Parts: sequence; structure tokens; C-alpha cells
Amino acid sequence: MRVQMILGLIASTFFSLSVSAQKTTITAAELPANAQTFLKKHFPNETPSYIVKEKEVFSTEYKVQFSNAIEIEFDGKGNWEEIDGNHTAIPASAIPAKIAAYVKANYKEANVTKIDKSRWGYEVDLNNGLELEFDSGEKFLRIDH
Repeated sequence: MRVQMILGLIASTFFSLSVSAQKTTITAAELPANAQTFLKKHFPNETPSYIVKEKEVFSTEYKVQFSNAIEIEFDGKGNWEEIDGNHTAIPASAIPAKIAAYVKANYKEANVTKIDKSRWGYEVDLNNGLELEFDSGEKFLRIDH
């Protein structure tokens, strides 16, 4: 009985911490410097429709959406984690060089419409329906089904 009570207390503590995430709308100038630089370099002609800062107990994330429906998620340091074109092409300059070269060489008619970055690698969606996986060194691994 005592173990159940302790587990219940721990579970309720974690639940309350996860519920306490704060979402606020911010300006581009309030983004971390890395995120600002990324946006200026790869999306110079786009103005964000909105930018949301999501602050949780142990992390902060930023989400930028443009009027053309492209969404970019950044970590607390301003490093991009995901670029989602929502079925439209992502600028080639925003795609890591080896991945962009691989796609261009092997799928000449395709465009990257989404890219997710994690510690282990990248997942890349193409407008032809394929999803490609690359390791963290941008080396092609496989087509994901």
C-alpha cells in the first residue's frame, strides 16, 4: 500500500510538471541568435505569421510558422529540430549539404517537404511519397516504409 502511495505521488508530480508548460507568442527578435541567423539565411523573404515559445520545466522550444505554411521547430538554443513544408518544397539551402546532394542525385524530380533531425540522424520526406533515413553524419541509410 505504501509503495502505491509513493508511486501515485511521483506520477502526480510528473503530471503536474508536464501540464505546467507555458506557451507564449514572441517576436523574431526574441528567438535565440542561432534561430534568428537560420531564418535570415534560409528564409530571407518570409515573415513569420507567428512564433511560439513553449517553456516546460526542463526544456524550452520555439515554433515558427510562415504564411506559406512552412513550420520550423527550434530547441532552446535555437538549433532547428524540424522543418515542415506542409507538402511544399523546403529551400535547398536549409537542407544539410550531403542530404541535399543525395536527393538531387537520386531523385531529380523530387523536393524535400519535411526534415526531422535527432541525435541519431535525419528523416526526410519527399514530395513523391518516399521517406528517407540518414545517419547523423548525413549518410543515407534506407528508405523508410
